[in-house]
Amino acid sequence: MGTAHEDKDTIDKHWMSSRISEDHQKLDRIFASLESTLRAMAEQEPIEVQDPDLLTDARDDLSFALEEMLEHFGIEEEAVFVFIRDTLPEFTKALAALERGHEMMCQQTSRLRMMVAAARSGNAPLDIPLALDLVGQTTLLLSTHNRQEVKLFYEAFQRLDSEGRERLITAINSH
Repeated sequence: MGTAHEDKDTIDKHWMSSRISEDHQKLDRIFASLESTLRAMAEQEPIEVQDPDLLTDARDDLSFALEEMLEHFGIEEEAVFVFIRDTLPEFTKALAALERGHEMMCQQTSRLRMMVAAARSGNAPLDIPLALDLVGQTTLLLSTHNRQEVKLFYEAFQRLDSEGRERLITAINSH
């Protein structure tokens, strides 16, 4: 049985993980909804005639996803990553890789949003197979990224003293 201090550290670590996980799960749900909408569009006949309501649903999902990403990634990069980088410089390379992942996910989501906007305005039909492929790529990237990020946070948490752990939790809780 651990000491009270060890038990508190364990609880804090689990809380931190679930807080991060909550945001990640929200993004997973948004992309699952988007995929469902695109699959419904793919089943329509003829496929060239795209349901404006489904395009609106796709647009709304993409706008919400991008908004959530920018908020979540911004907090991570401006508070959590800065703290880890300043406190544990050996994590700099891993943090840079996570930041590149943020950029890639935002770029793909923006591209999808532009494709849907063009289809909604009647400028070009939505290339549903391409859109589904991009959603699949982004979902896979998000899943891989989430695992890498949580692993890095756990590793950083384990290397910090009690004060550092509290500061990391404060940085994570800054949203």
